[in-house]
Amino acid sequence: MTITLNLPPDIERAFQCEAQARGLSLDKFLSEVILSRAEHVAGQSAAVTSLSAELVREEGVPVLRTGQPIGISVVDETLDRIRRERERAILGLSN
Repeated sequence: MTITLNLPPDIERAFQCEAQARGLSLDKFLSEVILSRAEHVAGQSAAVTSLSAELVREEGVPVLRTGQPIGISVVDETLDRIRRERERAILGLSN
């Protein structure tokens, strides 16, 4: 099957970087990602798919466990937000 994806440039760059880091072409990398997701979905019960989250403490740090991977955009946005907050604190520009 042939699929055309129209991705935002930042997402495309992130996938391209990850593919290169693994020594794969972008096509091969995306194919592996999609196939691994398909295997995951096929392994779940078709009748009931529930999302659950558990808040646990690991070495004194609260960690939210969902059993699902975190999207690249979520990680990037979180790091950007932390950097902006740190920059504002350093410059004395707190809310």
